[in-house]
Amino acid sequence: MMSDPPRRRLPRWVSTLVVVGLAVVFLIPGPWRGLESVGSTVLAPIQMGVSGTLEEAANIVSTVRRVRDLADQNADFADEVAQLRSELVQMHELEVENQDLRNLLGMKERTGPGALVPVEVIARDDTPYVQAITINRGANDGIKEDSVVITHQGLVGHVERVNPTSSKVRLINDLNSSVSVRLQTESRTTGVLRGQSQANLMVVAYISQTDNVAPGDVVLTSGLGGMYPEGLVVGKVQRVERKDADPFQAAVVEAAVAMDKLERLYVLADSGQ
Repeated sequence: MMSDPPRRRLPRWVSTLVVVGLAVVFLIPGPWRGLESVGSTVLAPIQMGVSGTLEEAANIVSTVRRVRDLADQNADFADEVAQLRSELVQMHELEVENQDLRNLLGMKERTGPGALVPVEVIARDDTPYVQAITINRGANDGIKEDSVVITHQGLVGHVERVNPTSSKVRLINDLNSSVSVRLQTESRTTGVLRGQSQANLMVVAYISQTDNVAPGDVVLTSGLGGMYPEGLVVGKVQRVERKDADPFQAAVVEAAVAMDKLERLYVLADSGQ
């Protein structure tokens, strides 16, 4: 097997001579200085090219780092905004709960003896002819049929059917609902308020033409009929409908409670429950 021929090395004196010669060229003034200029001229573009490439690479690296830092900052800001929004929602819910408690204290003063059972709406039967909701409390919680349902704003309806853990409530704007009411006027006009299944509107019909009724009059429960206690706010008169040839007039009443936005309610239970 043949081996590679040995590499021939320059003699040490040749290398030394080359180094000395280059030193003479670059260090000793005189005509040899021209060669230094030529060398510099030849090497300068190469040096500038290398320097420019390194500088451009450094700029690219710096830009990438800045972009990465900005992306990290944006991610941190997004997390902070999301956390602040979550805290704002929680604060709003706490404020709603606190307001409910304040409203509950006010209702206790107005409704007198009896337990107010807090309930929440879990379903709604909102067909053209039926205005009813389902609440999350039933017989196991002491709810009974015909119990009155209210909010701090006013009357909502009554419990129509009771299950062990839920109940159906018929709203006062249902077509089959009727409430004995009294208008808060000098004439103390009484009548029966009936639902129309039209948003929050109801009607008190057969009011004598001699009774002075006007838009804005407050409508309260009269206590007649035995189901609803006296003095609960029902709504306000929106408009009055009358005809000269008719001995009666009618008051269109807007409910005090937004029936399409029911959420947290109270059932007025007997004091013995």
